[in-house]
Amino acid sequence: MQHTTNLTSDNNLHAALCQLNGENRLITTPWSRIVRGLGLGQYPMPYSETLSLWIQEAFEDLKHKTQYKNSYVRFSSLLCDFICLLIKPKERLSDNDKFDYISNILYLINSEPDPYRKVMQYSITIDALAKLNINLFDILEKSVDLPRLLFTAINEIKSNRIKDENSGKHGDYEKLSAYTSVFFALAVCNKAQAAVTWQRNHISEALQTLATIPSPFFRGRGGSMLFSAISLMGYRGMLQNDGRDYIFETLDYLDNAATMGIDPTFPQSMTPAFVTVYPLLTMLNAIAAAGHHQAIHYKQDRISQANALMDSLTPVERTHMGLYYIMAIFNLGLLDREEKRVNALIEELVHTAHHIDPSENYFLHGIASSYVIETATLTEQIINNLAGSFARMNRKLEDEINRPYPLAYALTMLAEAGHADKLFEPSACYENRSAISWTIDNLTQIEDGADGRLYMLNHALINLMLRMRGNGFTMPRVYSDFIF
Repeated sequence: MQHTTNLTSDNNLHAALCQLNGENRLITTPWSRIVRGLGLGQYPMPYSETLSLWIQEAFEDLKHKTQYKNSYVRFSSLLCDFICLLIKPKERLSDNDKFDYISNILYLINSEPDPYRKVMQYSITIDALAKLNINLFDILEKSVDLPRLLFTAINEIKSNRIKDENSGKHGDYEKLSAYTSVFFALAVCNKAQAAVTWQRNHISEALQTLATIPSPFFRGRGGSMLFSAISLMGYRGMLQNDGRDYIFETLDYLDNAATMGIDPTFPQSMTPAFVTVYPLLTMLNAIAAAGHHQAIHYKQDRISQANALMDSLTPVERTHMGLYYIMAIFNLGLLDREEKRVNALIEELVHTAHHIDPSENYFLHGIASSYVIETATLTEQIINNLAGSFARMNRKLEDEINRPYPLAYALTMLAEAGHADKLFEPSACYENRSAISWTIDNLTQIEDGADGRLYMLNHALINLMLRMRGNGFTMPRVYSDFIF
């Protein structure tokens, strides 16, 4: 949600939510944008030469730190350079110059050996250029069958390739996420018909991957975004096809999670309620996107279920889930009914944020304040505590390794609130250097493909550069036309 101060009054909350467009409501949470690279560049703002230089300096620091060997950094840096030239006032690129930049970006993407990362880079590029009125499918139409290239790469993604604390629980989670990214990219470029041809039904194939994700948590969370992407493309009917209802089936799978013993592992201990409510809230948002409102009452009252689970969370866990809950309630048209609960939740989130030490760990506490800033409000205390926390985030090696994760969240949220300077300007907290510069210099994992979630910082920097296109570029029509 775009930052609006003091959302604790009914009128302010309703007014702020009503200002959100289709993209904001479909791809609303930091997880989708920062972790999956979906919907970057939301909330356009005027171009700032200062911000642009800060972003480019950050990429220069990243390239130097990684000795120019990290392919994701090189791709992200070049894409940002191109975006900057396209949005910079009075800068005019010839068609030849544009084509040269695009060719160089695609060369880097096509050199990426990992098919999942290749699809992510393609999808981010397609979406970013579409927001700058460049349709990559049309440009490459005579030379490259881009949809075929993307779906071929998806089919090359292997199961259970994610090496983290949840190894063995993901199944085809990466493949499902890749389908989701491509479907969003097709939608913004008005190419949704490429997903269903007389030769292959890629939507059906994407839906089949759900059954290959063993963890209910990952199936629900990943499936919800897939359902939203399919709905955006105009294929809602395929979610209920051939006697199957994929939303009902996913809810059934979530209901049986307790008997499966495939709970996810988090960097910090989380309550059983958190494991259950997270995928449920994302599914509620997908239900709203799909217009499948009867699913709210499938086998039980799903709003009552969500309310009970939210009440069972710890206060810090609620900072993570507050935004998911509020957006699901709003998109389902239930804000008036749940307004007392929502307003009480917002007040509690702000209170909790004032008593959080973001440096305590990179996940549970490290991104909590960012979620509150995105959800509700900000004060100088919350801003300064968050901006100054990264040098202290060193109590465990895993916190040092994963610092780019909370930094990416903080950069995205603080920039939306108009306080990107807190991370780019020198600070006594970082030996009179900026938080961005200090964190980059203190990266502990920079190997290509095993870089401690460094790619998330790349996404945050791309996001900020793309936001500076202002209002001079039209929003992709698919979002302005989308109706919940």
